[in-house]
Amino acid sequence: MTQAFEIVMTANRYRDTLEHERALLDARFPGVAVTIRGTSARSDDDIVREGATADAIMLSTLEPVTAALLDRLPQVRVVGRYGVGLDNVDLDAATERGVVVTHYPAYCTDEVADHALSMILALNRQIVALDQRLRRGHWLVHRSATRTLLPQPVPALRESTLGIIGFGRIGRAVAYRARAFGLSLLVHDPHLEPDAIRADGIEPAGFREVFERSDLVTIHCPLTTDTLGLVNADALDRMKSTAYVVNTARGPIVDLPALVTALQAGTIAGAALDVTYPEPLPADSPLYTLPNVILTPHSAYYSERSTQVVRDETFASVMMALLGLRPPVVANPGVLGRVPLASP
Repeated sequence: MTQAFEIVMTANRYRDTLEHERALLDARFPGVAVTIRGTSARSDDDIVREGATADAIMLSTLEPVTAALLDRLPQVRVVGRYGVGLDNVDLDAATERGVVVTHYPAYCTDEVADHALSMILALNRQIVALDQRLRRGHWLVHRSATRTLLPQPVPALRESTLGIIGFGRIGRAVAYRARAFGLSLLVHDPHLEPDAIRADGIEPAGFREVFERSDLVTIHCPLTTDTLGLVNADALDRMKSTAYVVNTARGPIVDLPALVTALQAGTIAGAALDVTYPEPLPADSPLYTLPNVILTPHSAYYSERSTQVVRDETFASVMMALLGLRPPVVANPGVLGRVPLASP
């Protein structure tokens, strides 16, 4: 008997161009009957209405998958999360209900690391500030007097210390890149033994120590109940007045009001943010007017290649789980005691 599945996709980047998934289905899972539907569902009621008969739902960061939602979707057996973060999925609830959750941890590692390092370089070299000043005519006034064009001192990057909070795939990729610029490195990751960090030739440090000693701090930890508001007023107060914060991880990790206060008071030199909370920032956010802030629109993940790969691999993982095969990554491995998945 031919197996038939229904998949509902709510991810706004992909839901309107499902020919890609249909082509992938023909190429990698020939002969499997699948109905794929895209929807702009956002509320629980929307998702339940659209996914009531679905075997799998595929989503991005916008749709919370809670125990209450899963109870209203008893037919759903697989949740496919586009990307790395799982902060919007209740993994314990999924496990209890025998729902397999897949994601793609290797997604955009290089892109985010490149973006973070670009921000680090831009802050150190004051690229954005110089560009803005030149556009306002400052070069015509000051001519070759470079120091008068610079809003802040420029320390030699090779004599600076970069603190890395979180030493997973992206944190390690940032460290690899930063070494090429001669930066000294400190790493804090409470989930790693200090010797594991030393094995990479990097100095482990406590959380407070990273903020006290670093000239730049870059955030690469996941958003969890432990990291919510992790970079708060206390951490920022420990920083040098010449130091910078970079966040390409998740917005809620940084206490934004505390950061704005520090930036306005000049207790830190500046910040570069690809992620904020909320997103997008409201039009009246002071971050838009602060000259010592670089902002990008949660775009660190992006390249044409990265979005193609995560799309392919997420869909393939969902299909494998539906067919009773173990996908490359099961985000809630405890579910395997309830849902035996065969090795492919």
